[in-house]
Amino acid sequence: MRVLIVDDEPLARRGVAVRLRKFSDVEIVGECADGASAVESILRLGPDLIFLDVQMPEIDGFDVIRALQTDQLPAIVFLTAYEEHALRAFEVHALDYLLKPLDDERFSMAVNRAREQLNTTRKADLLGSMLRSLEQNGGGYASRFVVRVGSRIQIVMVDDLDWIAAAGDYSELHTLNATHLLRETMNTLERKLDPDKFARIHRSRIVRLDRILELRSIENREYVVKLRDGSQHRSSRTYADRLERWLHTESAAI
Repeated sequence: MRVLIVDDEPLARRGVAVRLRKFSDVEIVGECADGASAVESILRLGPDLIFLDVQMPEIDGFDVIRALQTDQLPAIVFLTAYEEHALRAFEVHALDYLLKPLDDERFSMAVNRAREQLNTTRKADLLGSMLRSLEQNGGGYASRFVVRVGSRIQIVMVDDLDWIAAAGDYSELHTLNATHLLRETMNTLERKLDPDKFARIHRSRIVRLDRILELRSIENREYVVKLRDGSQHRSSRTYADRLERWLHTESAAI
């Protein structure tokens, strides 16, 4: 069983490694101190199991999972010092979770459970459930998105977004200086974004409302929406209500 250890605390990584060396069938393939290097190592090394710290700066354990696809995910045992994070790990169908400081007996149980799980056909179902639960239980509207660029990952802050476009199985996140591809559907992104700040104006477009510079009526409640970055987007009748409510609100505020 090939294992990757991910924790931003060197002592915590060492504690996991020492315990794992007691198992003859376990090979430690690497250690990572942050979420970005964790994603790179998962893609490069293809471990069977990760001991993954939940709370890490910038890119936490849940962000690591979101940055991967189901067929790239190993089995996950979360590490956390906080009960509330352990509860969330359980809610997203993690294989197991361990509270710090680690207990030797509980640690052995997690390794044995992982070994049994990896020998069954339920792994793909479990990992798929984990990703779906992360989508559904994100804890409020998104403040950032994790995007992959080759084997690297980047953070895109929601406050930096101007507009979003559908792009096949992906969505394009447009900021002032860059465009990022995110493997999310428009329906999923619409649910994750604060409706007071973003509006879907077409099945293939979401715009940030405070970036709207001009609305030009075309016909049948359709508009050309011009944004502050100079881009123009055609809205459809299906989404006219949201734009017209925004226009009414803006007019009333003047």
